[in-house]
Amino acid sequence: MEQKVQKKQCITAIVLDLLIIVFGILGTYIELYENGPGMLGYYTVDSNIFMAACCFLDIIYQIRELQGQKNYVWVKEVKYTGVCCMTITFCIVFFVLAPMGGLEGYQRIFFEGALKYQHFLCPILSVASYLFIDRFQVILKRSMVYVALIPTIIYAVITVSLNIARIMYGPYPFLYVYEQSVGMSFFGGVLILGIEYLIVWLLWKINQTVKKRNQ
Repeated sequence: MEQKVQKKQCITAIVLDLLIIVFGILGTYIELYENGPGMLGYYTVDSNIFMAACCFLDIIYQIRELQGQKNYVWVKEVKYTGVCCMTITFCIVFFVLAPMGGLEGYQRIFFEGALKYQHFLCPILSVASYLFIDRFQVILKRSMVYVALIPTIIYAVITVSLNIARIMYGPYPFLYVYEQSVGMSFFGGVLILGIEYLIVWLLWKINQTVKKRNQ
């Protein structure tokens, strides 16, 4: 019975991974067509590309799991990091960016063009994959809460530096370093990192409930 459940989990995981990869590629293709290489300045685009790569690794993980081979915990740790990035993308868009445009803002930012893949479908599928499959396959270490913040910190350091050097403009409000005080830019960055920490911790905590049930 347990083997049947494990097999269903692996197959479901592969299907979800493939959907995330396909939708991620579609969103990236549209962004590349519309914005060119400049698309890489968006955290959303970077998160989707990263998540697609994580899903590719996870497909290999699931195939090995089906074959009963020894697997690699780091694959699930990397995917957890990708899920955290996708979740922060969804939350910032839902609670910060979309409300700026009212009801039309939600319509445009979640259901039009590349955004329907990057802001809605891929984040939702990523979280679903984590909640229903990934968290049951590997118990994450406490240190992963901090490791999962690294991609966002790297993005912040690079984009802030490029904005200060006037090589890049934005693309998010807290990055407009020459249009607001240093304090406001700092506050915006710290706020976003604080929100992400809460999200990362919550996802990690959900993973730990599996450990408690098995004790």
